[in-house]
Amino acid sequence: MMPDVFSVGTAAAAHATHARGAIPVGLDASGRMREIPVLICRGESDGPVLWINGATHGDEPEGALSILKLFDELRPGGLRGTVVGVPAMNVPAFEAGKRGDPLDTFSYDMNRIYPGRPDGYPTERAAWAHWEAMRDTCDLQIAIHSGGEHSYLAHMIFASDNPPSLELASAMGPQWDLVFRSGVGGANPSSKIAERGKAGITVELGGNCRTLTADFHAVAEDLAGSYANVMRHYGMFDGEARYAGRLRMGHQQALLAPASGMWVGSADLPFETEIPAGTPLGRVYDLYGDVQAEVVAPADGVVFGLRSRPAVIAGEWCCFFGIIEEVRENPCAGR
Repeated sequence: MMPDVFSVGTAAAAHATHARGAIPVGLDASGRMREIPVLICRGESDGPVLWINGATHGDEPEGALSILKLFDELRPGGLRGTVVGVPAMNVPAFEAGKRGDPLDTFSYDMNRIYPGRPDGYPTERAAWAHWEAMRDTCDLQIAIHSGGEHSYLAHMIFASDNPPSLELASAMGPQWDLVFRSGVGGANPSSKIAERGKAGITVELGGNCRTLTADFHAVAEDLAGSYANVMRHYGMFDGEARYAGRLRMGHQQALLAPASGMWVGSADLPFETEIPAGTPLGRVYDLYGDVQAEVVAPADGVVFGLRSRPAVIAGEWCCFFGIIEEVRENPCAGR
């Protein structure tokens, strides 16, 4: 039985209400409280608690906008359960438009040190505050990522390798058929919540190259629609969920630049579509126009991420390539 008032930080929601507040992190140098903003929509009756976490990386704003779009449409009436939206987990990084807090050089990447420590570096303390708020109140967790300021990532899910997480991944909708397993108990929110036997997935869609006008809205609406599909699947509100008929599962391979120069992706390169080994993915030119290297598909598979920043140094990544090891029927599709 859920308590009469559901609280996250300073946000407190009774049944059939919206609430907003923040998770306190600690004081900054001027004595002001560092906070993580939180939105809550609590239904008329109890049900699953869904957490949606955006901007673990500050240069990935798709989570923030998609959460705001979802909450614009959410109404407590008819909702069974609770939705918690965290538009930006790493607020200093979001403000700077950087992957991590630029003032924290020791624990820069929140998605590699989660859940942090209560007495750690600044990012570790923010991660710990978030974990303390989420840990005992979460049934389903979706962490939203994208290619940030350097790349574009297409529909991709990394699902913690336990049955609840694989079900959650299967419920995201027809466009989400690339589902790769990831570890349980690792240093990121999805993996940590899965360690507790709950459902945790990390989804990838977008990049700063798609944050202008209609593109930004399209990506955010795609994500927000997927959250709603998840809620229908779990009976949080009425309506029929839609599913991918099959799931393509495997592992990713990061393809690194063999040379320095200007990266130019192949003009006709498709995302999310299977291509044969040896397919040209792009070239690295020097500034005299000479080709210094060509990157090709290392095996049969799919491109789900591609560098959008042209300048590249040898050893920086150019492509996230998915190697499909298994195609299985989506168990949710037969319901």
